[in-house]
Amino acid sequence: MVAVMRHSLLFAIFVLSSFTLFAHAESRRWTSSDGKSIDGEILALEGDTVTLKTDRGTFELPLSRFAEADQLFAKEWLKSSGEKMKPAKDGDRAGKVAPVLGDFEELELGVWPQYVVAELEVDQIEEVEPGAEPEEGESEDDEDDDEEEGSSSSSDDSEENFIYRTPHFEFHSPDKLSTSVVREFARIFEASYNFVDQMPLGLAPSPSANGYYQTRLYMTKDDYYEDGGMEGSGGMFSWRRRGNEMSGMIKVPLPNLGVEYTGTRFVVDSKKRSTTLTHEIVHQVMMRWLATPMPTWLSEGIAEFVSSQTYDNGRFKLSSMNRAISEEVTRGRGREFRMLNLEKLMNISSSEWASELSAGTGGMNYNSANILAYYFLRLDGEGDAAHLVEFLKALTSSDREAAKAAQEEHLLRGRSYEALQEELAKAWRGEGLQIEFQ
Repeated sequence: MVAVMRHSLLFAIFVLSSFTLFAHAESRRWTSSDGKSIDGEILALEGDTVTLKTDRGTFELPLSRFAEADQLFAKEWLKSSGEKMKPAKDGDRAGKVAPVLGDFEELELGVWPQYVVAELEVDQIEEVEPGAEPEEGESEDDEDDDEEEGSSSSSDDSEENFIYRTPHFEFHSPDKLSTSVVREFARIFEASYNFVDQMPLGLAPSPSANGYYQTRLYMTKDDYYEDGGMEGSGGMFSWRRRGNEMSGMIKVPLPNLGVEYTGTRFVVDSKKRSTTLTHEIVHQVMMRWLATPMPTWLSEGIAEFVSSQTYDNGRFKLSSMNRAISEEVTRGRGREFRMLNLEKLMNISSSEWASELSAGTGGMNYNSANILAYYFLRLDGEGDAAHLVEFLKALTSSDREAAKAAQEEHLLRGRSYEALQEELAKAWRGEGLQIEFQ
């Protein structure tokens, strides 16, 4: 079940790194109108708010407070950061990443599989020699954490590290893992990838810039914290965009995944599947969409939707998706759910979301995003997600203001928020869930 503070650090860092379009930039000195200066790297610019990453943390500041030269630099940076990424050939890992967002040409709207399986043969899991250090960048942390900005610093892979590779993922461990543990991880990763790929939305996940989605595992929580993990967090997703390439890495301690060391070998309790890990994997395989103005409720809602579905031994069961969500948001204690009102949910800023998480009210936000995402996936209109797909198409070529207009056009479609709430509540009543808005 989703703990109230499960995503606080994850989102506090994620929102500051995905506020708008991104590009790699060197640190420079910024001077305010009153002569004060600060060294920092620009991460985002939305309206009159610029986000700077400094040695003291990441800050959102009014652009108007800076000198004219700095204002001009920020505006030119925003223009250059909007350059569209060029497509790579299908299956070409040397092409780094297939940045063309969405595969809408052959999409069959509303066609869902009954099951999503890992489709993984044992001989597709290989142990490889330690390679180049996985790339990192801005961080996304998860699970029972404080809202605190920080940067993740990575220790070097050494000869003692073991590297395991599946068709789409590569995970690094400081000690040799048992065959059963490696297979279980491989199934979770590949099944989560296939889930995103087979959703009838055309999201079209593809490997990151370094060829495989990266994960680093740690023997203990202390090891994880020493390598940049924030105190109290259960995992991190780090990512960066350099020009047309995006890469990222999940960092997580083994104890948080239900893995224990018996003194002679690692063992995994399959009944303790980490929904946190699944949530992180979904963000990772949807990494290319972080460069679009995708609203927070949708990116988090999709991740929550996937992680709330029934999973067992490399297979997601999708025949009762609505029931799985109902049990998730109500914690299995009834059929009533108190939901965030839609006007706030669909327009909440990233900073507001993070602030509420730090206040301990984040569970409702994530659960509400899950309910809303499923509504547009399965209950809105003809139930085939056609309007959501049109919205996704609009996001591939939109800035943040255009994305808001696209949300009005494709999702609200002339309905007031109150009318949409009534329709959503009615639709979910048909699924056995009573919703009350606040």
